[in-house]
Amino acid sequence: MEILELLIHTNGGKDYLVNGTNYPVKGDEVLTAYYGINSYCKDKIGEQFYQTAKFSNNQDKTPLFHYVTSFTSETAPTAEKALELTDKIFAPITENHLAVVGIHHKEHGDSSYHSHTVVCPTNVYDGSMMYADNSTLFPIAQRVADVTQQKCRLVVKPEDKTKKEFHKVFVPHTDNQEE
Repeated sequence: MEILELLIHTNGGKDYLVNGTNYPVKGDEVLTAYYGINSYCKDKIGEQFYQTAKFSNNQDKTPLFHYVTSFTSETAPTAEKALELTDKIFAPITENHLAVVGIHHKEHGDSSYHSHTVVCPTNVYDGSMMYADNSTLFPIAQRVADVTQQKCRLVVKPEDKTKKEFHKVFVPHTDNQEE
């Protein structure tokens, strides 16, 4: 079963924004991908997120969303496959939001590769905000199931370190296979 985790930090401030956006590409990643970001300025990813939010007067709202997608070894046996799946899963979001993805290799249970996808909640085209509510999270978890053709469990970790695990298991749609 695939696992999609969302780490929420709404009160982290600008320091957290810099640290959070650099986490996927801090040096232990295997592969990376950038969406709407100048990848030659890795140390300025947080500033790019901040300026995008500030342009739409969203600089005092949620600075980023950090998604961790853990793939089973069967689903993503290589880093390249993990990146390909991550790209497909988050395509509806990365079309309108700045994002950085880092694929990490770590043996954990039945998982070898996982992706860290950090997204700027501000839409770069219209300034609207994306929120960590069911209308956003459930479709992403469903995309994980549809793209991987595996069941997916959703876990949300708020700032207070509590862990809210949704009991709903997202099952792939057989008539809407992504691959």
